Amino acid sequence: MNLLPLLLGEHGPLRHLLRTLELAAPRLGDDELRAATLVVADAIESHAHLEDELLFDPLEESSRLPPGPVEAMRAEHRQIESLLGQLLAPAAEPGRLDPQRTVLRLAETVRHHFDHEENVLFPLAAGALDGLRLEALGATWAGRRKVESKPLAARLEIALHDAAPLHVR
Repeated sequence: MNLLPLLLGEHGPLRHLLRTLELAAPRLGDDELRAATLVVADAIESHAHLEDELLFDPLEESSRLPPGPVEAMRAEHRQIESLLGQLLAPAAEPGRLDPQRTVLRLAETVRHHFDHEENVLFPLAAGALDGLRLEALGATWAGRRKVESKPLAARLEIALHDAAPLHVR
């Protein structure tokens, strides 16, 4: 399984979580907003950690890509982390920004980041890392996510082969 479609596939559910947070935020009190943000933060941080390790590090090690795109992605990850930190900070923390505005800024920043990855970084990565490397990184992703890395067609073929024959009378 190629790593790039796997990471791309995580963007959809993360976009949905962010949109849900955006829509719910105006109705939530401070403690409720922090609790809702914890769910979003956990999902985004898990995704970002895998991207850093499985995509950004190999791209930096590659001599086929200039450092600028990966540096920009890492900077965006830090910005997203900072916004999540502001949302998770206690209400009494000095200098804490308005949480409602911060939710909107977080959603906008993450959407921009995903668009940047999908339209710029992933195509560059497809050219910089060979297919075998992307497949190996995809297998590592599957192991971390604890999902089956064998293609569905192969799993179905095995299941059909192992199934007991039907006897119709």
